[in-house]
Amino acid sequence: MESRSRCQWFLNALFFSILGPAIVPGLPSVCAQGKAEWQGRWEKVLAEAKKDGKVVLHGPPGEFIRNSLVQGFKKAFPEISVEYAAARGSELAAKIQTERTAGLYSTDLILQGTSTALLYFKPMGALDPIKPALILPEVADPKNWADNRLEFADAEEKVNLVFATIVKTPLVYDSKQVSRQEVDELHELLNPKWKGKVVINDPIPSGSGNVTFRFIWEALGPEKGADFYRKIRSQAGGVDRDERRQIEWIAKGKYAILLGPGDRIVPELQQRGLNFGILDEFKDYGSLKTAGPSSLMLFNKAPHPNAATVFVNWLLSKNGQIAWSQSAGYVSRRVDVPADHLPSYALPRPASKYWVSYLEKAIQRTAEEEKLLTELFGR
Repeated sequence: MESRSRCQWFLNALFFSILGPAIVPGLPSVCAQGKAEWQGRWEKVLAEAKKDGKVVLHGPPGEFIRNSLVQGFKKAFPEISVEYAAARGSELAAKIQTERTAGLYSTDLILQGTSTALLYFKPMGALDPIKPALILPEVADPKNWADNRLEFADAEEKVNLVFATIVKTPLVYDSKQVSRQEVDELHELLNPKWKGKVVINDPIPSGSGNVTFRFIWEALGPEKGADFYRKIRSQAGGVDRDERRQIEWIAKGKYAILLGPGDRIVPELQQRGLNFGILDEFKDYGSLKTAGPSSLMLFNKAPHPNAATVFVNWLLSKNGQIAWSQSAGYVSRRVDVPADHLPSYALPRPASKYWVSYLEKAIQRTAEEEKLLTELFGR
């Protein structure tokens, strides 16, 4: 009994200091089993992670996200620092490809979109399987996740873990120039009165523009999709890659409609007082679910593999997911993480239909679509 009591005290102290009180009530059953296999492995990885000293993480831009992840992890693991760098997915892929070609391996893990993972890093052969890194029971147990499963974007369910999603906003508009009823069906965007008043988030690179155009192609089919691509391109007064600037243009009235706005930029700029209308779905085709940058990749030949494993387990814990959801604005797939801080348009509605945009089968463009996009939007 004395040995079991010491075990109880040790585990309570360990988990309370690392992950908070959320899982402490379940500890007695663990103690009853003696020293569990996962615990021994966790202690070994944690000791080696402290020797690593840091983890190199590439994630999405935004000081709120950076600070939330860096400070949240540092609070839980003060002996391991986070070296955080932000970049757009396609730009990051080019950088890492150049480094790896030169035999340089500087990155441990990445939080980016699934298109970045599956169009760039998976073909590069740069990714390690994720499941072996999931050590803590509250992270590895499927019952803690929506649909009682961990969700992977890659077809093999190995290298690209999706841990949060939202309903994507397909367009925003200037409320002074446009009423919602004028643009709540997809074909209405082709009305001649909008010619020159539409700005398009470039669909060529990975990102929100890419995902929005993939949704349109899948919704309409190849023939109607190709026709829409050509017509919306002729409607456009501008094509741009700066997602913040695009919404600012709408708020200032430079353009009336933005097709494919950035997922995280919409609520951020709305909270800062910019005034623009938000369309969360088309009446005729619904909308789509996106993971945005809420997908995880572990790099092989990582310079700090144990620190990366510790970070993954923290990020996917309840506390880590609360930090992510509140800073990035996505709905965690963990069932114990609240979403009441998110705007209503980001949450799925039971009566609506959504295309799941982040799976590998959804990301791959056909040769016909690729050729047409290059013809219309290539630089």
